Amino acid sequence: MSPDAPWLPRVGEPLPRAAEAYTVPEKLAWILSDDGHGREWARVLHIGPDDTQRFWNAIAQAVLDAPICKVNDRGPHGVGCAVETTVTIGRRSAGVRIA
Repeated sequence: MSPDAPWLPRVGEPLPRAAEAYTVPEKLAWILSDDGHGREWARVLHIGPDDTQRFWNAIAQAVLDAPICKVNDRGPHGVGCAVETTVTIGRRSAGVRIA
Protein backbone atom coordinates (compact mmCIF):
# COMPACT_ATOMS: atom_id res chain seq x y z
CA MET A 1 0.00 0.00 0.00
CA SER A 2 1.63 3.20 -1.15
CA PRO A 3 0.86 6.17 1.12
CA ASP A 4 1.13 8.41 -1.96
CA ALA A 5 -1.81 6.80 -3.78
CA PRO A 6 -4.36 9.63 -4.13
CA TRP A 7 -7.36 7.26 -3.94
CA LEU A 8 -6.45 5.89 -0.49
CA PRO A 9 -8.46 7.04 2.51
CA ARG A 10 -6.34 9.08 4.89
CA VAL A 11 -6.24 9.29 8.68
CA GLY A 12 -8.16 12.35 9.84
CA GLU A 13 -10.51 12.41 6.84
CA PRO A 14 -14.11 11.14 6.97
CA LEU A 15 -14.87 7.68 5.60
CA PRO A 16 -15.27 8.11 1.84
CA ARG A 17 -18.29 5.76 1.66
CA ALA A 18 -19.71 6.09 5.18
CA ALA A 19 -23.28 6.43 3.90
CA GLU A 20 -22.91 2.96 2.33
CA ALA A 21 -21.85 1.23 5.56
CA TYR A 22 -23.61 -2.04 6.27
CA THR A 23 -23.49 -5.14 8.41
CA VAL A 24 -25.32 -8.42 8.54
CA PRO A 25 -27.99 -8.96 11.21
CA GLU A 26 -26.16 -12.04 12.52
CA LYS A 27 -23.10 -9.98 13.44
CA LEU A 28 -25.16 -7.46 15.41
CA ALA A 29 -27.08 -10.27 17.10
CA TRP A 30 -23.76 -11.82 18.19
CA ILE A 31 -22.36 -8.48 19.39
CA LEU A 32 -25.42 -7.89 21.59
CA SER A 33 -25.59 -11.48 22.85
CA ASP A 34 -24.03 -12.92 26.00
CA ASP A 35 -21.57 -14.77 23.74
CA GLY A 36 -20.41 -11.44 22.30
CA HIS A 37 -20.30 -8.13 24.13
CA GLY A 38 -23.91 -8.08 25.25
CA ARG A 39 -23.22 -7.60 28.95
CA GLU A 40 -21.06 -4.55 28.27
CA TRP A 41 -23.55 -2.95 25.89
CA ALA A 42 -26.41 -3.67 28.30
CA ARG A 43 -24.52 -1.96 31.10
CA VAL A 44 -23.39 1.07 29.09
CA LEU A 45 -26.22 1.74 26.61
CA HIS A 46 -29.05 -0.24 28.24
CA ILE A 47 -29.64 -2.29 25.08
CA GLY A 48 -29.98 -6.00 24.46
CA PRO A 49 -30.38 -8.62 21.73
CA ASP A 50 -33.75 -7.18 20.67
CA ASP A 51 -32.18 -3.77 19.95
CA THR A 52 -30.07 -4.66 16.92
CA GLN A 53 -31.81 -2.17 14.60
CA ARG A 54 -31.55 0.70 17.10
CA PHE A 55 -27.90 -0.18 17.66
CA TRP A 56 -27.16 -0.28 13.92
CA ASN A 57 -28.99 3.02 13.31
CA ALA A 58 -26.86 4.68 16.01
CA ILE A 59 -23.63 3.26 14.52
CA ALA A 60 -24.56 4.20 10.95
CA GLN A 61 -25.32 7.75 12.05
CA ALA A 62 -22.15 8.07 14.13
CA VAL A 63 -19.76 7.06 11.34
CA LEU A 64 -21.07 9.61 8.83
CA ASP A 65 -18.69 12.35 9.95
CA ALA A 66 -16.23 10.41 12.11
CA PRO A 67 -12.59 10.87 11.10
CA ILE A 68 -10.55 7.82 10.11
CA CYS A 69 -8.09 6.80 12.84
CA LYS A 70 -6.48 3.84 11.06
CA VAL A 71 -6.15 2.54 7.49
CA ASN A 72 -5.50 -1.19 7.05
CA ASP A 73 -4.08 -2.72 3.89
CA ARG A 74 -5.95 -5.96 3.29
CA GLY A 75 -3.95 -6.94 0.23
CA PRO A 76 -6.14 -8.37 -2.51
CA HIS A 77 -9.24 -7.57 -0.43
CA GLY A 78 -8.62 -3.82 -0.56
CA VAL A 79 -8.38 -1.33 2.26
CA GLY A 80 -10.21 -1.24 5.58
CA CYS A 81 -10.64 1.78 7.81
CA ALA A 82 -11.33 2.28 11.49
CA VAL A 83 -12.98 5.28 13.13
CA GLU A 84 -13.33 6.34 16.74
CA THR A 85 -16.63 8.00 17.49
CA THR A 86 -19.47 8.21 19.98
CA VAL A 87 -22.58 6.06 19.68
CA THR A 88 -25.69 7.47 21.34
CA ILE A 89 -28.92 5.62 22.06
CA GLY A 90 -31.52 7.62 23.89
CA ARG A 91 -29.73 9.61 26.60
CA ARG A 92 -26.76 7.23 26.89
CA SER A 93 -23.51 7.43 24.92
CA ALA A 94 -20.33 5.41 24.58
CA GLY A 95 -17.03 5.98 22.83
CA VAL A 96 -16.33 3.21 20.31
CA ARG A 97 -13.83 2.13 17.69
CA ILE A 98 -15.51 0.77 14.59
CA ALA A 99 -13.58 -1.05 11.86
